[in-house]
Amino acid sequence: MTQHANKTGPRTTEGKRRSSLNALKHGLTARSPHALDEIARVNEISFEDVRAEMMRHYQPLDPVEKQLVIRIARCVWRLSLSAAMEERLIEKRPVALRPGAAYERILKYERLVDIHLHRALAALQRKREALDKSNRQNEIPPRSN
Repeated sequence: MTQHANKTGPRTTEGKRRSSLNALKHGLTARSPHALDEIARVNEISFEDVRAEMMRHYQPLDPVEKQLVIRIARCVWRLSLSAAMEERLIEKRPVALRPGAAYERILKYERLVDIHLHRALAALQRKREALDKSNRQNEIPPRSN
């Protein structure tokens, strides 16, 4: 019998939450909401703050636009986290000859999120342009005398 046979792992909710973060390296691809909350807390970047700012800026007109704005906010938030993680890596290795695997992962992640951000921005723009075109077609032309 090994010495680990009687260990059962964390028992409390808090212990389970903490242990679920054990494998978290940079956290950029985390799917767990509490993992993302922990990353945001450490980096002092709140998704809710970014979301509120994007909602104020874009002022979505319907549920579809609202979902596109949330997607934009999520991308902006993740890029902010990525920038914070990149800064931490640079602070740890300021004079590195090679960027290292962690830095390369962050760059790869940033490119992917940037693609998603631009797709969401383009979809929102296309939707608004279609709405503007529809509204112009529905206008009553001025009367000529």
